[in-house]
Amino acid sequence: MKVLNLFTLCTILAMIAACGSSREDQAKQAHSAPPPVSHTVFAPYIRDLNKAKNVQNTVNAQQQSLDRQIQAQSAGSAPSAASHSPP
Repeated sequence: MKVLNLFTLCTILAMIAACGSSREDQAKQAHSAPPPVSHTVFAPYIRDLNKAKNVQNTVNAQQQSLDRQIQAQSAGSAPSAASHSPP
């Protein structure tokens, strides 16, 4: 009877050990990269955020261009000190 119980216990332990994953599998899962953004629940929000950043970059570029034009016109139309000297 003891031998049968011991054999049954060894069989059950062997089955449990066979169901577990190896350390290599666990290491691969730990070092695998996260899924791309397009495959997550946050994908629509990330796309919207990137779109807003692109719009902001466009607005900033237009503002810089306009600032340069204003500075160029201001520098060209600024009166010189020699022309305003008293007689």
